[in-house]
Amino acid sequence: MKTRKHTYIMIATALIISSLLVGCEKEDSSAGAKSIEGLFYYYTDEANKKIMVIDMSAFSPFRRSYTLTDDVTLEDIAKEMDHLVLKVYRPSPVSPIAAKKGNLIKSKVVEGDWLFVGSIPFLGLTSKSSKNWFEASEFSNEATGFIFHKMEVIGGEDVYAIESVGYPGRFMTHSGHPIQGTNLLFLDVFSGPEKAPRFRLYNPKSIFLEGDPSVPTDAYFAW
Repeated sequence: MKTRKHTYIMIATALIISSLLVGCEKEDSSAGAKSIEGLFYYYTDEANKKIMVIDMSAFSPFRRSYTLTDDVTLEDIAKEMDHLVLKVYRPSPVSPIAAKKGNLIKSKVVEGDWLFVGSIPFLGLTSKSSKNWFEASEFSNEATGFIFHKMEVIGGEDVYAIESVGYPGRFMTHSGHPIQGTNLLFLDVFSGPEKAPRFRLYNPKSIFLEGDPSVPTDAYFAW
């Protein structure tokens, strides 16, 4: 009798442990999904704390310059210019962009205005489309798709080389187009992500609300 009771206890214990492990696996899998949002920037003069931040507020996205000081921090910039907080989204699962592990990108607080790479008048220039999330996922030539190659981590910040899905081998650069504008956000040709310019991602401590009701919750996480 004692042996049978002991066996029941062992079985019950095993079942409890098994259920806990399953629960942990589910929790870990959801925790593994990661959103990418914040200020995408790079230093032009790190010694003097001069930076450039991607700004999508204009019709043609560009790079806005700042000098960081005790009174002008990355957190201050995010709070005062909340449209600079960009967010990366998974596209619709039926989109060809999704099959290539590409993502969409826009200002988090703005409705629509998805970034895309254009070919007219010059291939590599960027612009914005005010379509909804699903339409942006199906944008022509996969021009709204971007692959975020995580290259390293510096000071706790992820660092990415950002490649076009529609135009493979073209990456976001630290220089604008020489004819159309030196500050414009431009994608140029590089042999691979290790050779391409890199953008640091600052994750603000402040909370910014989602500005596009067309985006489903499961699209908040990047690949």
